[in-house]
Amino acid sequence: MKVFKFGGASVRDAASLANVASILQRFQHDDLMVVVSAMGKITNALERLNIAWCEQQPEAFQLFAEIEQFHLEIIQQMDIPEEGKSRISAKACRILEDLKELILESPSASFNQNYDQVVSFGELVSTTIVSAYLLEKEISNTWLDARDLIVTSDNWRDARIQWEHTAKRVQRLKKASCYITQGFIGREPLSRLTTTLGREGSDFSASILAWCLEAEEVNIWKDVPGVLSADPRLFDDATLIPTLSYEEAIELTYFGASVIHPKTVKPLQNKGIPLSVRSFLNPEAPGTRIGPVSEKVFYPTCIILKKNQVLLAIKTKDYAFIAEENLQTIFGQMAVCGLRAHLTQNSALSFIICTDNDTYKLKPFLEKIQSEFEVEIQENLELVNLRHYSETILAQIKANRQVVVEQSLGDTVQFVLQPR
Repeated sequence: MKVFKFGGASVRDAASLANVASILQRFQHDDLMVVVSAMGKITNALERLNIAWCEQQPEAFQLFAEIEQFHLEIIQQMDIPEEGKSRISAKACRILEDLKELILESPSASFNQNYDQVVSFGELVSTTIVSAYLLEKEISNTWLDARDLIVTSDNWRDARIQWEHTAKRVQRLKKASCYITQGFIGREPLSRLTTTLGREGSDFSASILAWCLEAEEVNIWKDVPGVLSADPRLFDDATLIPTLSYEEAIELTYFGASVIHPKTVKPLQNKGIPLSVRSFLNPEAPGTRIGPVSEKVFYPTCIILKKNQVLLAIKTKDYAFIAEENLQTIFGQMAVCGLRAHLTQNSALSFIICTDNDTYKLKPFLEKIQSEFEVEIQENLELVNLRHYSETILAQIKANRQVVVEQSLGDTVQFVLQPR
């Protein structure tokens, strides 16, 4: 079996859905597990809806109406007869009605728990539409609810996979030529509540399913030619990297390369399953292949830029050393709040963390440590990671910029900068 993953850009409108159908027709003789993300920027819209719902703002229902209209307009633009559009609209509206009923209720006290219940509807309605559209195009498929397969903890917005239970459920699937299911979501078995795996977690979902199925390969279909040396929207000279070892891919995703979710590679490496990042705009092209590499590969300088960063300088209140016990407290609370450190540095009296400026994770973290530590905060920063850097490129990136923090390890250098 092959596992395919289509992200939001690949299903953002009716023309994109037709393109996905044409790609799947090319593989009609293969057994496929197809993982699909929410359409376009719907995850962002659902995040705004969740904030409005949690804060009991009246515009929550206006946001819902806009989300509903977005999906219905895509259906109306499909290249199928009107009766087919009506069938798909009815299926989509049943899913969206569940979302409407949810936001009519009072939210729980946990913002992150509410987030998972609301934002997961993006994938549910997307896959419902994709599956129904493919059937109208006479492409046989079976729709699956990923929550019946992916068993997780209740770490809201960053759920942990229960691998053994998940594998048993996935391996019970009956043989079918093509399954359509959601990325990004799972379920906590005791509460039966929906969980999410972290933003862009659909890549990870594909990897989980491939691991359970011992798949032949995984293909992630993107709007870029493959893994590039930099974000082409920011750097004109970004180049395609045709081959990556598992180890190099893990390093790149750890430092923030957004083309693949950071947790994607490890399960595939564990079972030797190759991963290809390919362009849905040019499906004939091979893209980037990630897998075992038998000989040394030359990699270009890779530039990974993360915007909207915050720098936390944490100090003890009594001038005690920032030693092992204090670090244990800090990292423990970061794990509880779902904060990830992109860069750390410590001296005798302070510990510096660069992380995403996510209010709904950052605020609880600061509240939990404020009794023991003093925290100085710098906002509106950028983090640059350079892999396989040269001194020339390093100088170009830093030119006329104020460097707040810099550190290097091997062939990787990181620095936090004031924005231009």
